[in-house]
Amino acid sequence: MAILKTHYGRPSYTVKNEKVEVYITVEGGHLTADFNIGTRTINPYFIAPWWEEAPYYKEDKIIQVLRGDFFCMPFGGNDDEYNGKKYPVHGETANNNWELVNVKKSSGKVGLDLKTELSLDNGEVFKTIELYDNHPVIYSTHRFSKLSGSFPVGHHPTLKFPVKEGVAYIDISKPITGFTTPVPFEEAKNKGYSRLKLNTEILDRSKVPTLDGESLDLTRYPTSFGYEDLVVFINDQSRDFCFSATSVPSEGYLYFQLKNPKVLAETLFWMSNGGRHYPPWNGRVRGVLGIEEITAYYHYGIKPSIDNNEFQKRGFKSYLDIDENCEIKIIMGAIPIDSDFKGVEDIVKKNQDTITIKGKNGEAIDIPCFVDFLGN
Repeated sequence: MAILKTHYGRPSYTVKNEKVEVYITVEGGHLTADFNIGTRTINPYFIAPWWEEAPYYKEDKIIQVLRGDFFCMPFGGNDDEYNGKKYPVHGETANNNWELVNVKKSSGKVGLDLKTELSLDNGEVFKTIELYDNHPVIYSTHRFSKLSGSFPVGHHPTLKFPVKEGVAYIDISKPITGFTTPVPFEEAKNKGYSRLKLNTEILDRSKVPTLDGESLDLTRYPTSFGYEDLVVFINDQSRDFCFSATSVPSEGYLYFQLKNPKVLAETLFWMSNGGRHYPPWNGRVRGVLGIEEITAYYHYGIKPSIDNNEFQKRGFKSYLDIDENCEIKIIMGAIPIDSDFKGVEDIVKKNQDTITIKGKNGEAIDIPCFVDFLGN
């Protein structure tokens, strides 16, 4: 049975099985979770340190609540109006209240159905969270009603790591290519600092050029402290599914995400590592990494994503056509690992109810997971 409880200062819907307990804030639908990894539980998700502070400048609800994973439509900053509409940062789906529609419990499965109303588009979005017995994963689905149109979309999982450079291994399915931002992500005049070289194609994720002539290794995290950076990787749509994974051997866990790249076509890294010195960040958000599964043009929002852009010119998707037949799904999970684990080589389907995580040291870890949930 789902329970409405206060979790880090916010009323949240909860649902759990023996492997994971999920919390979804009423405001914004932000998801965090405690995963049972044997002798203890871990929460891999970031929860903003201002969760118990008063708002600074009446900022959007998304910033006040900021934590874990949330569904974004339209994805991005949405600085510009589009068709006469001015959307909040990451859209109404990440800012509005979500209403409990249904609590589901059947043999081997529990879940929640939630709903939010889109006042700007006169539609509805339904969020379904499901947990299966003995599966250390969360199955998330978003569906739409009374709505059609083109939107950049995305899931925004935001993860927290120990504040020690390179403590985590960061692995993703081999991308087609990747890019740094075409314009500065942060600027000193606004009390923000970025380090990566602009408008650069990423050919080697371990050697991404910086403005000072050096390079950053984006296969490890945290990177050098004091900066806020963003990159996007184009996923290979020939794969049945793509993965993103973070391994923290010193903490004994591996977190992973699975998605259909034909629906969510890019993986965006938002590296928040002490580079923002304006409220409410104030230089105190360090070791935080958003691994965001999106179809969008960077983080720029609806107008730049739908208008002709460099992704589209190169044949890459930057928005989805949404209607009542569209479903956007993601799987998120966490498992224990040994202290000598060196990262993920690949995640593959073993059979209809099992995936295998292949480690770089030759490990083959079988996990209960219905990967066909993602569709083809």
